[in-house]
Amino acid sequence: MRRSWKSLGGMAVVASVALLPLYGDARPSPVSHPEWARMVLRALDLLEPGVGVADQASQVFSTLSGKGSRAFRADLYAKGTGVDVFTDDDGTRRVRATEPVGAVVYPLAVARGGDYRMRLRLAGQGETEAEVKAVGKETPIQSFRVVPAAAPAWLDAGSTHLDPGAYNAAVLIPRGNVLEFVEFAPPCVSPIEPRGGWRATAVATTDDVALTALQAADLESELPPAAMPLEWRGADMRVEESSPVLTPAAAGLEEGTLRAGTRGAKAVLVANLPEAGFHTLSVFGTTAGGQSWLADACRKAVLCPAQDEAPRWRVVLSGDFAAGPHSFTVTLGPGSTVGRLRLERKKDAPADYVATVRRLGLDLGPPDPLGAGGPAGPVTREKAVEARKFIERRRALAPLESCGDVILPGTLVASVQGVTLDGSTGVPALPPGTGQGNPLNPPVIPPQEIASPVLP
Repeated sequence: MRRSWKSLGGMAVVASVALLPLYGDARPSPVSHPEWARMVLRALDLLEPGVGVADQASQVFSTLSGKGSRAFRADLYAKGTGVDVFTDDDGTRRVRATEPVGAVVYPLAVARGGDYRMRLRLAGQGETEAEVKAVGKETPIQSFRVVPAAAPAWLDAGSTHLDPGAYNAAVLIPRGNVLEFVEFAPPCVSPIEPRGGWRATAVATTDDVALTALQAADLESELPPAAMPLEWRGADMRVEESSPVLTPAAAGLEEGTLRAGTRGAKAVLVANLPEAGFHTLSVFGTTAGGQSWLADACRKAVLCPAQDEAPRWRVVLSGDFAAGPHSFTVTLGPGSTVGRLRLERKKDAPADYVATVRRLGLDLGPPDPLGAGGPAGPVTREKAVEARKFIERRRALAPLESCGDVILPGTLVASVQGVTLDGSTGVPALPPGTGQGNPLNPPVIPPQEIASPVLP
């Protein structure tokens, strides 16, 4: 009996040694793009266990980059009640209700805030409802109602502003309707991704980690300046005729300050940039009623309301801009002010990112391990973990503002939609070039990459 136990003990030791290369090897191993991307999601508190956001590398990459739509096949829901999955004659898998109303829920992680547009591909007769909730919250951020056509068609449910965070998108399917896809089209956002994009088989380099860590911490404004900044006064902005504003003298402010009245205000600045490059927009003022900024009618940034504060500089957004004219539109909540505006071109070479994170407390080592000006070497696992903790610390010191969009008093918010976007039978499709922007094309659903088996 003792010999049997000894044999089993020896086998256990051999088995544990054999498993070391897979799960417990202390030797340094390269950090892949999928693994580092998951570490970034974890630092952003978006790696919710069991919700499927990070099941596949492509899902992680899409969440961080913000490029392309997030399309969920209807049968791949995270939670469903009163529904049944079936395969149609054409091989398409669809979801239908087995009760008067069935429900399916899909997880949505948002790394960059903005206006996200929800679309459904469904068919049927009855009105279908959809809603978006923050994880852990009972009250929906936005609810939509769509009326499907008899044949499957893409329907624009509507758009809603989502701050960075984790959400659940639910679709309530009445009996007789069938659902094929749920899609979220992201807004214009600054991506969190290495130069050249995320790649499933690539190894994360020092440059990759420095760049994405600074992006994830929303600290690209800390990059060194490349030129003297361009500045304007708030009074240089063109105010909409219907937006009442107070004169600086009446509001007790310095000359050139723009201050919104009790009903808020909208204003636009057209800036002519002499050179293309990476720029940071900053505003000097107050945000008593909040400020919502829109760059080139696309990229959005929101400064949350803050009461009883003195005017100060705030970073609005950072991103790449071409040379030439650009528009910056602001919606000012009641009492908010714009005293001055500043656009500063930044140095954004990989070495600038490495030097900036080092100055902020994250030393990843030299970009070129040989010091010969060559390509950056792979980041060590120890440094990757330090970078994840750096993002977490920076988020704790300056948490991302989360207050939704700035809605002026008296603004009506519509949530009932039902416009087909592909010209199928049912409600007529919206002609291109009409309404608020051109209709979106049906999403191109990329093949899903196999996720790395190593989870940080």
